[in-house]
Amino acid sequence: MSDSKVGGFFKAVVMWLFFALFLVIGLAAMFTSFLSGLIMLLAACIFVPQVNRAIKDKVNIIVTPGARTVVALVCFGLFFYSSNEALDTSRIQRQAQEALVNQQKAEQAQKEKYEYVAANQDAILAEMNAMIAKKDYSGATALGGKYSNAGSFEIDQALSKVSAQKADADKQQRKATLLTSLSNIKQDDYKGLASTYSQLASIDQTYQANADKFSKLAEQHAQEQKAREQVASDKARRKSLGLTWNYADGEDKMSGEPVRQAYVSSINTVDFKFPYGGVQRATLTIRKHPRWGTSVYVAIEKGQFVCGYDDCDVRVRFSKGNAQRMSASEPDDHSSNLLFISNAASFIAQARRSDKVFVEADFYQEGSRVFEFDVSDLEWK
Repeated sequence: MSDSKVGGFFKAVVMWLFFALFLVIGLAAMFTSFLSGLIMLLAACIFVPQVNRAIKDKVNIIVTPGARTVVALVCFGLFFYSSNEALDTSRIQRQAQEALVNQQKAEQAQKEKYEYVAANQDAILAEMNAMIAKKDYSGATALGGKYSNAGSFEIDQALSKVSAQKADADKQQRKATLLTSLSNIKQDDYKGLASTYSQLASIDQTYQANADKFSKLAEQHAQEQKAREQVASDKARRKSLGLTWNYADGEDKMSGEPVRQAYVSSINTVDFKFPYGGVQRATLTIRKHPRWGTSVYVAIEKGQFVCGYDDCDVRVRFSKGNAQRMSASEPDDHSSNLLFISNAASFIAQARRSDKVFVEADFYQEGSRVFEFDVSDLEWK
C-alpha cells in the first residue's frame, strides 16, 4: 500500500471518529435541548467524507481541515450557548413549579387552620386563659400566635391582651431586678446609680428625678476625676523635670551624723551670653547639716551672682504676697554660682505657707533675673 493510500486511510478514520463523537453528543443533547442536539448533528455532518465530496461536486468547494475546525468551533459555541439557555429556562420553570406547589401547600395549610380554629375556638381560648391564670404568658403567647390570623377575632384579641400582660410582667420583673441591684451599688458609684435609675425611669417615670440627680453627680464626679488625673499627670511631669521637691539624705563624713536636703528646680529658664550660654534652670535648696545648721541657697549651673565680699540682697516674693528684701552671701569658697539666703528659718516658714516663691538676683553682665519655684507640698522638719 502506497504512502498516499495510507495517509488517506488514516484521514478517513479520523473524520469518521469526529463524526461519531459529534453524533453521540448531538443525540444525547436532544433529551435536554432539541436545538443544541441539532447543532451538534449538523457539526457531525461536516466530518462525513461523502458529504465533503458532495459539496465539492455540487458547488466545487473543497472543505479543508481548517474550515472543518472553524465550523466545529462555531457549532461548539452555539451548542454551549443554547444548552445554557435551555438549562436556565428549565430552572426557571422548575422554580415556578416549586413556588406554585408551595403556594398551594400554604393555601391548603391556611384552609385547614381556618377550619380547625372555627371548630376549636372555644377550646383554644380556654387553654389560653388557663395559661394566663398561671401567669404562663410565654406559653399563652405561643399558643395564640399559632392560631392567630385564622379568622377568629376572639383569639386575635386574646393574643393582643396576653402580649400586653406579658410585656407588663416583664417590666415588673425587670423593675424588681433593678431595685435589687441598687442595694449592691455603692453610694459613691454615681455612674452605676445613674445607669440603674435611668433604666428604672424607662419603666416607671417616678424614678426620673433620681436618674437626673445621679446623672449630674456622675458627670460632676467624672469632671473632678479628670481634673485630679490632669493635676497628677502635670505633677508627675514636673517631678520628672525636677520642678517639684526632691529629697536626699546623706552623711557628714566628719561627724557621722545625717545630712538632709530638699531641692527644686526653677519653672522658668535663662540663657546667658557667652561664655555662660545655654538654657539652664536655677536650683533652690534647703539643707540641714549637723555642723553648719539649716541653710537655704540658690544655685545656677553657669553664670556669676553679683554679691562681692560684703553681703548683698535678693528680692523674694512668696505666692501673691509683697516682694521683700532678704540678705544673702557667697559661700566660704567664694563660688560665684551660688548664694546663701540669710534667715533660713523665716524663709522656710513662709515657704510652707506658699505654693510659689520668686527669687530675683543680680548677675554679672546680665542684670537682674527672676526665678520662679514651685514650693508646694514641702515636707521639712
